[in-house]
Amino acid sequence: MKKILKFIQVDLQQIFRDRALTSFLFAPFVLIIAFRYGVPWLGDIFPVLKDYYPLIVMFSSVQTSIMFGFVVSFIILDEKDENMIQVIRVLPITPAVFVFYRLAFATIFSILGAFAMISFNGFVSVSIVDSILLSIQYGLIAPFIVLIVGTFANNKIEGMAYFKGIDLFLSLPILYFFIHGWTKHILAIVPAYWTFRLFEKSLINFDTILFFFLGLAIYIALIFIFFIQFKKRVLDK
Repeated sequence: MKKILKFIQVDLQQIFRDRALTSFLFAPFVLIIAFRYGVPWLGDIFPVLKDYYPLIVMFSSVQTSIMFGFVVSFIILDEKDENMIQVIRVLPITPAVFVFYRLAFATIFSILGAFAMISFNGFVSVSIVDSILLSIQYGLIAPFIVLIVGTFANNKIEGMAYFKGIDLFLSLPILYFFIHGWTKHILAIVPAYWTFRLFEKSLINFDTILFFFLGLAIYIALIFIFFIQFKKRVLDK
């Protein structure tokens, strides 16, 4: 446990040394405040906006998770740039445990950020149980991003390109609520689809357990696949 706490201390020091990473670390909480007070204000000016409040919260919750994933991704890219990845092999813990720590770091912050957005947005509410279930799924977006960017991007410029592409990809399921017919279910290949559907069901007090476990299984499967790729392309290189 002391080793993990030391790693957390080192990572936080690295984050606070970089202004960009520091801003991304706190951006989700700024976003929560802005949405809590800004969206209702805009809704009073443009009443039609109120019909889209649930979609706004769905989308903004994704963004909070993405930002935390971005922070950890860029820590890894920094280590790649400085050829520090190989140092992981001589740490007093196994590389797999160290990567798990990094993923857990991103996931926990993302869960907390998503829970804050869902619970304290001020204009859309769901039960506390559904808030927790949704936060867990939103939180798993972060390790998904970390593994993709950490595996395939060779530097920060490439990392930013991947980050923007993943952000767009994860936001695509919002189209589900605007498309009619069976074709909208094609979006089910995007993991965030299941989170948005879980959110949709929670708003009408529908049984959410099935959507939670379906989404959870998909997130875990994708994280496992990309973890294998990260191990092969980065740790074992």
